[in-house]
Amino acid sequence: MRYKELLEKVKDLPKFPVYRNSSEVVNLGESLGIEDVVLAGVLAELNILLIGERGEGKTQIMDDVNNSLFGGRGTYIRARPDMRTKELYEFFNIKKLRRELADMVKAPLTMIDEINRAPPIIQNEFFHMCDGYIEHEGKKIQLGEGFHTTIASANVSSERYRGTFEMDDAILDRFYLILNIDNYPTKVTDDLEIITAEAGKSPKLAESLKEDHSEEIFAIAKEIKKTREEKFDFDAYLALLYLKRGLDYCSLKGSKRIISYAIPALCKKNSCDRLDKGCGYVRAISERTVEAIAALAPTLRLVADSKNGKGKGAITYGEILEAFRLASPYAGILDFNWVRHKYYSNPSLAVDELTKNIKEEFIEKKEEAKAGLRRALEGKLDNEVTSRFGEEWKFFSGALGEIGMVAKKHGKLIKNLRNENLIKQYPFLRALR
Repeated sequence: MRYKELLEKVKDLPKFPVYRNSSEVVNLGESLGIEDVVLAGVLAELNILLIGERGEGKTQIMDDVNNSLFGGRGTYIRARPDMRTKELYEFFNIKKLRRELADMVKAPLTMIDEINRAPPIIQNEFFHMCDGYIEHEGKKIQLGEGFHTTIASANVSSERYRGTFEMDDAILDRFYLILNIDNYPTKVTDDLEIITAEAGKSPKLAESLKEDHSEEIFAIAKEIKKTREEKFDFDAYLALLYLKRGLDYCSLKGSKRIISYAIPALCKKNSCDRLDKGCGYVRAISERTVEAIAALAPTLRLVADSKNGKGKGAITYGEILEAFRLASPYAGILDFNWVRHKYYSNPSLAVDELTKNIKEEFIEKKEEAKAGLRRALEGKLDNEVTSRFGEEWKFFSGALGEIGMVAKKHGKLIKNLRNENLIKQYPFLRALR
């Protein structure tokens, strides 16, 4: 499928029929709002958690996604203390005297409303669903028919995920895109439209007409996965490497992972000069978060391009950093006390500033990084080049060293990056093509 066809398919998808909010969340040359970002998350097949105060439209968003994109085929769950998720997917066949699976396992979407109204022991039952399967008679049963995503909502107060019960880090880790709706208040024009539409109506959830675009969603998601690697340029891979390795750098121990539970106390004890830059308050991001960023960046680009029908879907460091800004505020990388005291308990504000600093650092280094890469590919790498990449860029000098070794063994690599036999032997070279 050509990229232009993808753009047309996305453009033809219906807008949310009820929820209204035109505030900007991301700008990639085109302004993307909450609806756009949620759509990008769905197309990337990422689990989405919508958080915020009561009555801000979280449940309405889920209902709009279910009705306008999946024809109402989704499984709706209202979390409660006495629920058992097996009851949703199994029924007792009285003729055969055994429990069998219900058709609900085929649903492409699972919606969990007010997930923190259930205690942790019940929240744990959502793990498998968020991972795309359930257990039945000791076997894994995949949810959906080749596609499944989960959207949940949670009411929060202060800086904690609190409804009746607090959310466990393990279940939070299953949601790769967590949007705090309160960060994006509606505009006056949105309010006027909402007030006009709801005048004299009941304050209950507004039901929208059902349109089933499941097949289009599946096709778009499949095509994005298939062609994703082709769309990433060197800057995008470099940005991903920086996020994974650069944010993990520690001048005291080499890697923050070794001392993740001791920072920032250890940084203060050793009077580390990088603490003022926020280094000691930011932990290394997980592989799961890196994967979420890599999956979200192309769909954000796709949704942005669909607005004007232009673009080729190329993924640069810009898309990667915007995806990082969306995926990381609640990914466990920030020191809670630091966020509370400096950023008013709002992790999104902390990540906004962090992303701005990373972008400045990245722009300053990326051309030098490209020049170093060329030297490595030509087999001309030397200490003068690698010494330019210190501190959090040490990962890159190491990468250049590996590329330089391959170049010395196989000759200049610039002309050989399409050699499939070489790629099979050194898979990391695929990112340089």
